[in-house]
Amino acid sequence: MDNKKTKNLFLKFCGIFVCLGLLMLFLSGCTNNIPDYSNYVNSSYTPTDAIVFEDEFGETAIKLSENRDIKVLQLTDIHIGNGPLTEKKDKKAIEAVCKVIEHAKPDLIVLSGDLVFPVTIMTGTNDNLSALKVLANVIEKYKTPWTICMGNHDAEDFAKYSKSEICSYLESSELKYCIFNRGPSNLDGMGNHLINVYNANNSYNSCLFFFDNGMYNGGSQLSGYQELSDNQVNWYSSKINQFSQAKGQTITSYVYYHVPGKEYEEAWNLYKQNSPKVELIYGYANEKNEKLSCSSEFGTFFETAVSLGSTKAIFCGHDHLNDFSLLYKGIRLTYGKSIDYTAYQFQGITSKTEQRGGTLLTIKTSSQGEKFEITPIKLTDIQ
Repeated sequence: MDNKKTKNLFLKFCGIFVCLGLLMLFLSGCTNNIPDYSNYVNSSYTPTDAIVFEDEFGETAIKLSENRDIKVLQLTDIHIGNGPLTEKKDKKAIEAVCKVIEHAKPDLIVLSGDLVFPVTIMTGTNDNLSALKVLANVIEKYKTPWTICMGNHDAEDFAKYSKSEICSYLESSELKYCIFNRGPSNLDGMGNHLINVYNANNSYNSCLFFFDNGMYNGGSQLSGYQELSDNQVNWYSSKINQFSQAKGQTITSYVYYHVPGKEYEEAWNLYKQNSPKVELIYGYANEKNEKLSCSSEFGTFFETAVSLGSTKAIFCGHDHLNDFSLLYKGIRLTYGKSIDYTAYQFQGITSKTEQRGGTLLTIKTSSQGEKFEITPIKLTDIQ
C-alpha cells in the first residue's frame, strides 16, 4: 500500500513538472511587448551637459562644458523580467531607477550587470532582449551618456538572445545616448571597453574601465565564477601604460565589473579579523552568513592594479544585499546598491528596502581625477 502511494505521488509530481516544463517552453517562445514606462520619468528633468567625442587615442570620451565635478552613477542588478510573472515588480524597479537618476543628476550612468533576468520559471519568459529594451527606453529619456557591464544573467545559455546579439542592440543607432561597445574581439567576454574623462578645459582627467567578468566556470551558476582573464588584464595594463606615457604621469582610473573578485572576500575576512590592512568606509556584508559570491580563484587583476598605482576604486554588483565599501591596498572595493525586486524573491527582496538604491562616484576635476567621493544613495532617503 505504501509503495503504491509512493508511486502515485511520484507520478503526480512528474506530471506537474512536465506541465510546468511545457508551460515554460510555451512562454519562452512568445514574443514580448515593450511596455512604455516613460510616465515614471520627470518631464522637467534637466540632463547633463556632458559631451561625447572621440579623443586623441581614438577612444570614446566625455567632457563637461563647464568646470565642475563629474558624477558617475552606478545602478546594478535591476533584473527586469518583462514577463507575465514580473509586471508589478518591473514597474517598481523602473520607478526606483528613475528616482535614483533624478536624485543623483549624473553625467554618466553605468549599469553594472544583471539588467535583466531571463529565468523563465520566475519571470514567464527567457526574452532577455525585450527586457533590456524596456530598461533602455527609460534610460534614454534622460538624455545622458550611459553604458553597461555584462552580468551573469544578461545573456545566459538559456536566454533567447546571445551576448553578441545584446551587444549589437546596445551599439545600434536605435540608442542615441548609449556609448557601450563590445570591445576587442581577442578578449574574453564581451563589452570590455573604456571611456576617457576630460575636464572642461580639455585636460585629461581619468579613465573608466568596464569589464565582462560575468562568466561561469562551467555551464551554470553552480560552477562558480571566472576571474578576469590574463588577456583582459593585459589589455587594461597596456591602456594605462599608453595613456600614462602620453600624459607624462600615471593616469587615474576607476574600474567597473559585475561579479566581485576574490580580493573582496579576502579584504572582508581581514576586516572581520580587525586587521589594520583594511579600513571599512561604510556598509556591511548583509547577505546571509555574510556570504560573498565572488570569483572562485584569485586572478592577476587586483595585484596588477595595485602595482600600476592607477586605479583608485573598483565597483561591482552581483550580491544584492552586500553594500560595503572598504579600502584595501590603496584601492576602494565597493559594492553598488542594487535595485532587484525579482531575483531574490524567495529571500523576501520586495519588502527589503535597506539595500535598494544606487552608488555615486564624484570625480573632482581640480585634481586630475585623483580625488573622489563615493556616496551610497538609499532609495528610502530620496524624498
